[in-house]
Amino acid sequence: MQSHPELHRCAVCCAHCGIRFLTHPQNAGRQDLRCPFGCRDYHRREQSRQRSTAYNRTVVGRRKKKRLNARRQQVSARARAQPISDPQPPPDPRPASGYPGVPPAGDAPPVALRLDGVVLDESAVAASPMLPYVRMMVRLIEGIELSCRDVLHMLLRSMRQHSIGARRRIDYVLGFLNKHPP
Repeated sequence: MQSHPELHRCAVCCAHCGIRFLTHPQNAGRQDLRCPFGCRDYHRREQSRQRSTAYNRTVVGRRKKKRLNARRQQVSARARAQPISDPQPPPDPRPASGYPGVPPAGDAPPVALRLDGVVLDESAVAASPMLPYVRMMVRLIEGIELSCRDVLHMLLRSMRQHSIGARRRIDYVLGFLNKHPP
């Protein structure tokens, strides 16, 4: 905030938990925003639950719910009556990326990052709901527009850690000298 004073108006507090976060300049000054760290999704689910409950208490909603439940019972009764056929192959457990321009996890060799006991693999980072927020932060702070794929590659490149082998110091020196002779 000190190096980018123009972003001061973009810093808002979450209406639910009070965490300060940066928002898009179009939303600057709003008091009803929720943070992208879970409060936004929770509020959206809670509002959906309240809408569904209100609808299901109406006459039309009760009829529709009764019809759906009856259909569900018919389908399960038919499934129990049918003989077991060849099972379908299980779906691919790796989640596909939900962002345009980011390839699914199966297209590239898997990359795993170890950070303080937490393992982050490329598919988890690509499917993270925080990726668009990080993209917006980069655009606000750095002033450059990046695709989700570019942000993903930047994150993986910056978080990559090189392992330190358990060799003696002299072995490192000799290895370096062998690669780079005088």
